[in-house]
Amino acid sequence: MTTVRNKKAISRETSLAAIKTTSTKLFVDHGFSNFKVEDLAAACGFTKGTVYHYYRSKEDILYDILEDIERSILDEISVDPEAPDCTARLVRFLNRHAQYAVQNPLEFCLLVVTAMEFSNADTRLGRKVAAIFDRLAGTFAELIEAGIRSGEFSTTLTSADFARVVVGCYNGNVVEWRRKDFDPAIGRALVHGVRHMILSSLQAGRLIK
Repeated sequence: MTTVRNKKAISRETSLAAIKTTSTKLFVDHGFSNFKVEDLAAACGFTKGTVYHYYRSKEDILYDILEDIERSILDEISVDPEAPDCTARLVRFLNRHAQYAVQNPLEFCLLVVTAMEFSNADTRLGRKVAAIFDRLAGTFAELIEAGIRSGEFSTTLTSADFARVVVGCYNGNVVEWRRKDFDPAIGRALVHGVRHMILSSLQAGRLIK
């Protein structure tokens, strides 16, 4: 039996999507500190009361967006167990992340902007963004460690340290890409360059201590 959703449920989804999409751009453009709910409401064509009907604060809005990003880049983009070897698993994971970034540049940028704004902050948002990056680095470390054990990869760094380098490259790429107004061609070039650097270093064992 097909369940027909009522108009109220559809309106709620539409309103939440508008709030989160608009908030993402405002957070990227102005940062958390300078984000104003009245600006969000005006951009969405809502009253402030409508925004507060769904969220108690701008912190709750950002936290919800970060949870969406975490699901997208870590839960929905999983390591492919069907890949023939460790190299293929790493490449596919990198490619899926690259595809997400190209399709959702503001979301990817927001993660980096928030990480910088809440660096080492022992707050709800600071802990959330740190946990996302720790999970991302942990996934890369597992992929690299598996490749080292199989003999496909070689590095003088530990897998955990190499993973941190990869995450650092991610962050730097986002900053450069934003500086170029998220030009798709620049984004593809940055992704290709980082992927080549990672694989070349791991396969040749050329990292310097």
